Amino acid sequence: MTKVRVSRRSFMVLSAISATTAVATACGGAAPAATVAPEATSAPAATAAPAATAVPAVTAAPTTVEAAGKFQEAPSLAALVASGDLPPVEERVPSEPLVVEPLEEVGQYSEDLHRVLTGPADLSGYAHVVQDAFARFDYSTGQLKIIPNIVKSWDIEENGALYTFHLRNGMKWSDGAPFTADDIMFWYEDMASNQELSPVFPGWLSVGGESVVIEKVDDYTVTFRFAKPYGILLEVMGFRGEGILAPKHYLSQFHPTYAEKGDLDKAVKDADFEEWYQLFANRNDYRNNPDLPVLYAWKVETPFPGQRMVAVRNPYYWKVDTAGNQLPYFERLVCDLAENNEVIMMKAIAGEVDLQYRHMGFANFSLLKENEEGGDYRVREWIGGPFPCIYTNQSAMDPAQREVLATKDFRHALSYAINRDECNDLFWHSLAIPGHPCAGPGDPFWKEGFGQTAIEYDPDKANQLLDSIGMDQRDGDGYRLRPDGKRLQLLMEAYPSEMGVPAIDIFSQVAMYWQEVGIDAQAKEIERSLWGQRVSANEMDMPAYDIDKILWMLDPGWYVPYGFCYWAGAFAQWQASGGQAGEEPPAEIREIIEWYDKLREEADPDKRLEWGQKILERHNEMIYVIGVCNIDLQPCVVKNDLVNVLENGLAVPAIRQEGLTWPFQVWRRS
Repeated sequence: MTKVRVSRRSFMVLSAISATTAVATACGGAAPAATVAPEATSAPAATAAPAATAVPAVTAAPTTVEAAGKFQEAPSLAALVASGDLPPVEERVPSEPLVVEPLEEVGQYSEDLHRVLTGPADLSGYAHVVQDAFARFDYSTGQLKIIPNIVKSWDIEENGALYTFHLRNGMKWSDGAPFTADDIMFWYEDMASNQELSPVFPGWLSVGGESVVIEKVDDYTVTFRFAKPYGILLEVMGFRGEGILAPKHYLSQFHPTYAEKGDLDKAVKDADFEEWYQLFANRNDYRNNPDLPVLYAWKVETPFPGQRMVAVRNPYYWKVDTAGNQLPYFERLVCDLAENNEVIMMKAIAGEVDLQYRHMGFANFSLLKENEEGGDYRVREWIGGPFPCIYTNQSAMDPAQREVLATKDFRHALSYAINRDECNDLFWHSLAIPGHPCAGPGDPFWKEGFGQTAIEYDPDKANQLLDSIGMDQRDGDGYRLRPDGKRLQLLMEAYPSEMGVPAIDIFSQVAMYWQEVGIDAQAKEIERSLWGQRVSANEMDMPAYDIDKILWMLDPGWYVPYGFCYWAGAFAQWQASGGQAGEEPPAEIREIIEWYDKLREEADPDKRLEWGQKILERHNEMIYVIGVCNIDLQPCVVKNDLVNVLENGLAVPAIRQEGLTWPFQVWRRS
């Protein structure tokens, strides 16, 4: 297996995150690791997002199999059964499997599903395709909803403060060991509650300042009790609930509570680690450790950094189709290695990619369309795409700079100075939508008119506002001075990424507009891990990046200083630490945090809607995040012989990216 070295300092950051979610997403992920920015998500233009319900009902998934009680399996597994190396399929599938109704038709067993990634740093492109959690997002009807997945059902009591989850009787890990409530309790008691493994208990399972209390009722039932109602728990479960799945029978051998000290010390030394928690984290990595049992459709067999990452069918997978065929249909999930986006595009247009929107991007839309016939694929136009924007750091380290950035009229002046129509013509063929990010159409909290404040190109208005706030003085070079007499300098820092065009081109254009109203503005491109380190340390005045546009309530840091926040990093640290670190925010921003707390805890959907809209209304008025244009088209390459792929999906990491099309039921027509 691939060995990953983890320092104590890095481990403390990573463990707090991994206990929350196995992969940082962003737009997608939890609080970003110190070296990687979360991926932002995207908003559909005319798509219903999950209703803002307090206790989403269990959706009636198909529960019967046409061949009653008779299951079929892949030929490779049947051969192992015949040789005596694998139990019969009836003994591998739980007594209560999840019966999946295919998106188009019942499939046939197929060989390899091909994707392409850039290597170990790109493994969220694998994770989103394979992960399963307690609940899952369903978009099969064109309406996004949350449905049971690993759990067969749930009961919600005490107005959303008590959840009872019912596991599937007879469900097994990929090595055949039973999956029971003991595995959930192992994660809760021995991982999330262990200060060496998890210095901070996962924030997504804490409400009202108190962590969840998880209890085992019986082998297939667990309860989650919260200090206050947790109105959005099920949606959050669909986003990051895979983190609570831990095979006790395997991982306990690396844990001091269960392993003999001498044996564990030897294992740590033999693996060239210094501490047991480093070994534990290394072994608890489903993307790199082929020995780790999983509940996913595929388990890694050959990890990166080789030329390809290969994952093989899980013989104990707990889903079947309506004809009784054990899923997944594909034998292997193969992720080829590509050193950069240019190589990825070459593979795509050559027909070497089966199902992928990751790395395709709006900038490549025309190229991909032109090569559809030669590559034997079709480009499906999924809803989503980047929203380049500039975060004005309200907790900037320089007090004088902070005072400027915290002035509403200053931010409005910056907005008026941007010629968005020209940007749209220059970069996006006039297909983008000018505005600011205040979520987007399709998000349950979005309202018509959000994001349209001060978006007109009006340099005269910009100059007037700048003069009115005490920035009417200029130096010998013609640049405006701050109220303290020093030259105002704005530096937008971005890392290399594509937003229809290279991100640095967009932000350099914005800098030019600001220079025209007398501001010494520059855009700078820096390496991605350095960008992540600087933004996490609150060292940037104006991070320039993307943002979440739909389901931001699952990853609130985009709009709320909650765990992480690019526009108020020190205030987010204050929130995450319960006031023990960072800096207490001013009243107008503290209110946003309080409103989000109320949103999370609110059981009444109408009241929750009010809290979410108050947060977005504050952004619409104050413009903490200055947007350029919203690009809402994400090309998804699908080979012509694939069946059961969504025609119009949502390019949203929070709902598993391509995982939204349920890859376990995708197959290849021969």
